[in-house]
Amino acid sequence: MDSLKEGGSEILLAYDGVLNVDTISRLETEVEEKVTSLAIAKGPLKKIFFISVEALQNMLIHGGRDAQGHQHNYFILSKGASKVEIITANVVANSNIPKLTADVERLNSFEDPAALKTYYMEHLEKNELSEKGGAGLGFITIAMKSGNKLGSGFFKINDSLSLFTLKSTVSLE
Repeated sequence: MDSLKEGGSEILLAYDGVLNVDTISRLETEVEEKVTSLAIAKGPLKKIFFISVEALQNMLIHGGRDAQGHQHNYFILSKGASKVEIITANVVANSNIPKLTADVERLNSFEDPAALKTYYMEHLEKNELSEKGGAGLGFITIAMKSGNKLGSGFFKINDSLSLFTLKSTVSLE
C-alpha cells in the first residue's frame, strides 16, 4: 500500500488479512524497505524492525479465530515527526481480555528499563510455555525494545470475541 498522510503521521505500510509464514516474510521485507528508505538512525531502525517482526509472529501464534475459523490480523506502520508507531490488531476471545489487560498494565508499570529487564529474566527463568507453545515473552520484549509505554484497546465484536489492538512507539530522537 502506498503511503498516506493521517493526522500528522504518514502511514508507511498497512496490512489487513490472514498471516502465514510467507506473508510474514513478505511484510518483513516491506517493513525493512520502508524504514531503511527513511534515513532513520541505526538504533531506532533495529527497534522498529524487531518490534514489527515480534508483533507479526505474536499475531500468527496467538491470534484468535472467528466463528468461521478465520484469523483476522491488522498491521500498520506509521511515522510521525519524532516517532514510528507499530499498530497491530487481532481477534481475541473475550475471556482473554482480563489477562491481556493485566499483562500490558504490568509492563507499563515499570518506570526503570533495568526493572523491566529483571522482570524479563525472571519470566525467562520460569520457562512456562502456553498451550500455543509461547513463553509469554513477546509483549515483554516489545516493551523493552520500544522504550515507551504500550498502548492497547479492545473493541467488542460479539459476546465471545473482541478486536485487540496493541500500539508500540519507537522514538526517533
